[in-house]
Amino acid sequence: MAGRSKHAAPRRRKKNHKGLSIGTIVSLLVCLLCFSAAFFLWKAALAGPKLNREAGEEEDFRPVVGDPPYRIAVDAGHGGSDPGAQGIVTESEMTAQTAQDLLAWLEADSNYIPLISRESYDVTAKPSERAAAIHAQNPDLMLSIHGNSAPEGSIASGFECYPSVPGRTWHKESYYFARQLAEKMQQAGAKLRGHGGIRYIYYQGETKQLVESNHTEVREERSFTLLEDVDCPAVLAEQCFVTSEEDVAQFGSETGCKKTARAYYEAICAYFDTEPLPEAFETRHNG
Repeated sequence: MAGRSKHAAPRRRKKNHKGLSIGTIVSLLVCLLCFSAAFFLWKAALAGPKLNREAGEEEDFRPVVGDPPYRIAVDAGHGGSDPGAQGIVTESEMTAQTAQDLLAWLEADSNYIPLISRESYDVTAKPSERAAAIHAQNPDLMLSIHGNSAPEGSIASGFECYPSVPGRTWHKESYYFARQLAEKMQQAGAKLRGHGGIRYIYYQGETKQLVESNHTEVREERSFTLLEDVDCPAVLAEQCFVTSEEDVAQFGSETGCKKTARAYYEAICAYFDTEPLPEAFETRHNG
């Protein structure tokens, strides 16, 4: 029997492969994909309705404002035979006082031309009439001033405001102005209600539906008339609860209205990127 040549290829010992089979790997990948899909669906369900904007889109937005002077429409809610909400103070009296104080700041500042929605606060004018009067004056910005109320025994308080709703021509600009209002009121000591103090209102027949501002789906229902029927960025502000003693003391009394008017004025300046007059100016001007 011939011997094996020393140059013959050596026999290789068969390895005992204990790795995963291709079928097992495919099964694991399928399971992983199913788990990932289930996880993202669960996360989306917790997050609520899908938003129509990318995260931070409206927060990064800056309005194009042009050059001063800017035309600012100031609307005092209710008035005349319509007193509005009743509480520690009457809403129409509070809105008229705040509007007068705000108009004084705008009148003193050469960057602004103040506009009004009616000749006298004693005149009864429907929202549609006030909106038409504002629209006719070609404003660059509109603020409608209101007060909130709650049933007896409620401890509701705080500030909230309503910009033109998503899908409208001036929505982004209105939302930006609402952010300035909420920020200035918070700095003045107000508690912000809802999502950062900003909410949307829709009318379903005679019923109002409140929606938080992180729900940005475009809807067909109308919002407040004063937001829908003016051709400029517009916000309706509920400066305090007239039924809350604490709220009224801070933002609804005579000194509270002056404080609120100053916050509104600073928010307008922030919107147009102008330097507000110093607060001491009011004392010098009145003196």
